[in-house]
Amino acid sequence: MTKVSPNMQNTDKPRRRLSPQVSTLLADRNGPLPIWVRAPVQGPEYFTGFTRSKLYEIAGAGLIRSVSIREGGAVKGVRLFDLASVIAYIEKQVAKAEALAQAEADKPTEAVQPEGCQ
Repeated sequence: MTKVSPNMQNTDKPRRRLSPQVSTLLADRNGPLPIWVRAPVQGPEYFTGFTRSKLYEIAGAGLIRSVSIREGGAVKGVRLFDLASVIAYIEKQVAKAEALAQAEADKPTEAVQPEGCQ
């Protein structure tokens, strides 16, 4: 007996075997998140909230991974940003902020005395 999905397509068809490269790329995915994202033309990027300029800034500083894809001899292309590296960058910044906040909380506070009192 064949299974029929709600859109009336046969779901028992044999599936094509994926090439090892495609299998590796799919294994790199983080659940439903894409591997690469494009910088938004306007507003923040959907998954990270970074603007186009911020993505280019941190990529230029070598803090995240990005790649430019162009046809041979072409001047223009498309720049893609590795989403996992962007998320790792955000997590590093959060860890830094938490460590700084903890260091501030661990500092002993000095008692302030009013002027003229000793």
